[in-house]
Amino acid sequence: MNYELYVFGSVARGEVSPTSDIDILVLPFTSDRSLFPTDWSIYSPELVREYFRKGRLFAWHLHLEARCIFTPNETSFLDALGAPAPYSTMAQDIDELEELLREAIDEIKSGTNSLVYELGIAYTAIRDIAMSASWALLGAPCFSRRAPYELPVPCPLPFMTYEDAMLARHSSTRGVEISIDLERTAQEVVRAPWRQWVESLREAQ
Repeated sequence: MNYELYVFGSVARGEVSPTSDIDILVLPFTSDRSLFPTDWSIYSPELVREYFRKGRLFAWHLHLEARCIFTPNETSFLDALGAPAPYSTMAQDIDELEELLREAIDEIKSGTNSLVYELGIAYTAIRDIAMSASWALLGAPCFSRRAPYELPVPCPLPFMTYEDAMLARHSSTRGVEISIDLERTAQEVVRAPWRQWVESLREAQ
């Protein structure tokens, strides 16, 4: 049993909703990766150490929120690592996420046959842009799914529509049955001034 288990994400934050899943992180030291469910997040300790060294946002996510539920050692691996290096790729990450959002919106505009999927991608990009920007705007990273509404720059999408896009994401990735107005949600996502919002986030840093 030479591995560690952690919970992170909405369960660790106390943000569980009816469509939430339980995020489990596995750090296998010598254990066979095939022993663990495929829907668990399995990372080698070496890769996690590298993320901490480079100050990746995911490293900060684990440092601030992951809770060890099993370790064969007196001190867990993450506790032994200490704090990650400062988050240094914020500008690059926001640029890449903005492009991902733009591509999803272009697909929606073109009449995609995968509206649920593209709305889910849009939701993820909007959430992650806010998470990245929170490092500079809030003084600490915010990993809540409500991150776009925690920033001093208002999110241009009504929160209810954002929640519907989140449900679309859960449907496309977890097979959750949802009952939302996909066309209305898509229209509101497309109409929102995302370029101005992202630019305002950059200027506020």
